[in-house]
Amino acid sequence: MEAKPGNQYATQRKVFEDLGQGVLDNAFEGYNCSLFAYGQTGSGKSYSMVGYGPNKGIVPITCDELFKTISENKDTNKRFEITFSMLEIYNEQVRDLLAKDNPKGGLQVRQNPKLGMFYVQDLKKVPVGSYAEIEMRMEQ
Repeated sequence: MEAKPGNQYATQRKVFEDLGQGVLDNAFEGYNCSLFAYGQTGSGKSYSMVGYGPNKGIVPITCDELFKTISENKDTNKRFEITFSMLEIYNEQVRDLLAKDNPKGGLQVRQNPKLGMFYVQDLKKVPVGSYAEIEMRMEQ
């Protein structure tokens, strides 16, 4: 779907430019980054985040740009470590979407007392080297 003046829809690329590019820029500055979608069932979170067919969502576009930028910076002294996690919060329970089994009651959200940042205890983190690896994990 193409965004036109007066149209209430934005293209997936526009959503990336407005939201994802800033997340990606911050990641390259050394910050931990997350993409988070919130809304009612059926409101379009999956479409916005993942997309369908040629209308890639913010996650695939961001990942493509991430690995493209890493490839362009191979000659620098920088070291890149990319890990992938995927979770769902539903009915106030956190589920690890990469784990085969989740504990009854869900995973626990914790705060690191020294760094102040929040994390999900026991959330599976998978090292990845390309968007193809991420895509494979998402489809499992």
